[in-house]
Amino acid sequence: MHDHSVQFYEKDAFLIDRLSDFIGAGLEAGQAGIIIATSTHRADLAQRLKARGASLDVSLHADRYIALDAAETLSKFMVDGWPDERRFADEMKELLRRMARDGNRQVLAFGEMVALLWAEGRHEAALRLEELWNDLARTESFSLLCAYPMQGFSREEHGRLFQHICNEHSQVRPAESFVETATPDALRCQVVLLQQKAAALESEVAKRQQTEELLRRRERELSDFLENAVEGLHQVGADGTILWANQAELDMLGYEPDQYIGHHIAEFHLDRDVIDDILSKLQRGETLYDQPARLRSRDGSIKHVLIHSNALFENGELVHTRCFTRNVTERVRLEMELQRQLEQLAEIDRRKDEFLAMLGHELRNPLAAIVTASELMRLRSDDLAILARARDIVARQAARMSRLVDDLLDISRISRGKIELRTATVLLGTIVDQAVELVRPLLDERRHRLTVDLPAEPVSLFGDATRLVQVVSNLLHNAAKYTGPGGNISLSVQKDGTDVRLAVRDDGMGLTPELHEQVFEPFVQAPGSLEQARGGLGIGLTLVRTLVDLHGGSIEALSDGPGCGSEFVVRLPLPAAVESRESEPRHAVLA
Repeated sequence: MHDHSVQFYEKDAFLIDRLSDFIGAGLEAGQAGIIIATSTHRADLAQRLKARGASLDVSLHADRYIALDAAETLSKFMVDGWPDERRFADEMKELLRRMARDGNRQVLAFGEMVALLWAEGRHEAALRLEELWNDLARTESFSLLCAYPMQGFSREEHGRLFQHICNEHSQVRPAESFVETATPDALRCQVVLLQQKAAALESEVAKRQQTEELLRRRERELSDFLENAVEGLHQVGADGTILWANQAELDMLGYEPDQYIGHHIAEFHLDRDVIDDILSKLQRGETLYDQPARLRSRDGSIKHVLIHSNALFENGELVHTRCFTRNVTERVRLEMELQRQLEQLAEIDRRKDEFLAMLGHELRNPLAAIVTASELMRLRSDDLAILARARDIVARQAARMSRLVDDLLDISRISRGKIELRTATVLLGTIVDQAVELVRPLLDERRHRLTVDLPAEPVSLFGDATRLVQVVSNLLHNAAKYTGPGGNISLSVQKDGTDVRLAVRDDGMGLTPELHEQVFEPFVQAPGSLEQARGGLGIGLTLVRTLVDLHGGSIEALSDGPGCGSEFVVRLPLPAAVESRESEPRHAVLA
């Protein structure tokens, strides 16, 4: 005899009632009972059986009733999460035969092991155990009652498995919400109500599926939006740890996810006080807009960013911050460049004003001398000595004005790129002689001692003789202007590898650090008022640098500081072949 029933239930009390009727009636009829259940259900059933009558107390302690733990019994034949057929048969056969006393009495069994497997999510294992009970019934005689709580079948995909469970049992007992004792009309009414509930449930399931699919799609869209947004995004935890960052944030700074996410945000901020202030404001619940910051990239470069951020709070506690990071490095660079250019324009404008004032000063002095000389020639036309001196004044001052005009014209040609060199092979000694001759009047006027040191062998260059004379004379003229009366000036020439080195040194006023950087810029003069001006428009050294560059050379200014004198060193490339025409060294001291 074999009867394999399944009881579905919604509440434990209903299961205990049905189990008490099933086991209690058998015990009262002299049959044996096997209970394989949870500890709670075993205890509740024992109390319920005792309540049926005192005559059952003997049965509860005799060999006709045994209560086993479901989990412990299950573990005896489960192998790697699956019921082993041989172990199950050995375990259950021995128990059934012992309780049946070799077939002399009927055995009623209740098993809750399948319910445990189902609750753990091992649905196929539960179905296999049901099949093993049916296989065992082919050789053993017993009546088996299984039980499943209805809440274990709340999902749509459980439908197929639920049907399988029902098919494995000879009798299916519905849960308590279905009343079996009703009249035929009442039963039909219940069936109709169940059909209505099933239809409503199917509709709700369909709606839920649509809602879930819509939610999944929205989640995918949101995830795609956040991950692939062109703006840098990241989340920072309450302790300052970066919880998440999108690809734009990582690309901006050049980090891999594991090099950025999981690290403290302060590691990537160049200014610790700035990030401390940001975190403090966010912890107070403030919202940040266009917060400037500087971030350290993986390659060591600095990114200027603007941060928009606020924080998520739950129950007054900060959960995480939400941060948008906008890269404004290029904009900051352009702003800095614009500021630099504005400052440069302001400096140029200032120099222009100084230049115009200096130009007026430089022109007024020779013009005043020329006017005075002309007046003398008009008033003393009969005095030959005065006429001769007046002519000298006019000639000297006209030459001075001519030099100023020539310099201005050269600056104009430089700005328009119109200076052209007439190159040929020239002797550097000749260039030096002509330059010294041009500067001689100023040297004599200021009583300077000039020392010229040239190499023993003549030095030939390939260049424009007129422009090279202009380079050397301007350097000497500059030294004379900024060296006090009676000072010393030296000019030395020597070969240095493939170059020739020409240096003009003085013991004059020297260069300040600021002037040291600007001395070759146009219209730059040493500090001083117009009354203290030493002459010139501040364009001589600019011309020198330009002409030296055109000859493929270089120039640098050296000075130990104010009062320590200055040295200007010119390097010009030597030609591939040099023809030597002079054999005697020249070490001249020109007073």
